[in-house]
Amino acid sequence: MKFEFGWGAGIATTLLLAGGITLVKGQLAARDRERQGVVRCASQCKIAGLCGFDPQAQACRPRTSADCAGSDVCKSNGMCHLEGGVCAVTSDEDCRASEQCKASGRCRWSQNVAIACVPGGPEDCKASQICERLGRCSVRGDACQVVSSEDCAHSQACVRFGQCTAASRDVTDGTVVLCAAVTNDDCARGEACAAQKMCTAVDGMCR
Repeated sequence: MKFEFGWGAGIATTLLLAGGITLVKGQLAARDRERQGVVRCASQCKIAGLCGFDPQAQACRPRTSADCAGSDVCKSNGMCHLEGGVCAVTSDEDCRASEQCKASGRCRWSQNVAIACVPGGPEDCKASQICERLGRCSVRGDACQVVSSEDCAHSQACVRFGQCTAASRDVTDGTVVLCAAVTNDDCARGEACAAQKMCTAVDGMCR
């Protein structure tokens, strides 16, 4: 009986030790995953505000609005505040302070998650770089677009390259209106005609 008791106690001790070792290994593995997660999140913090590691979801998430405000998505797209667990646009001020306002006229908060910032009016489009460069100076739908040849007239596309006429062009998703060189007279208005002899309209461009 003493032998059996000692044998059983030995098994119990062995099992206890094995369980303890397994527990320790599991804890070490969990800590290692957390360390890796923290490193991964650190790389995503500046880009998308995903600065905090959530060990339960094994995912990077913004912790506060400060994480969002210091990120590239705030600077470029106005996603500067923590809302519903993600960095999001929450005001006109977010859109107006973003790079996309100056670049493409998207300066007003739409309160639509899919397209958060849209042009607030023609003044946003006319003040944008996309108007200056490509003649997309009028509001159409949720974006600044070319609507008439008047949009094209003062654009760099016209002044430099003779693309002075609004023309429809088929693309994968439908039809768009762009500034194009439709006639040789369009090309004659461009600096490239005098400087580089690109004076003939071919497929919407001067060659």
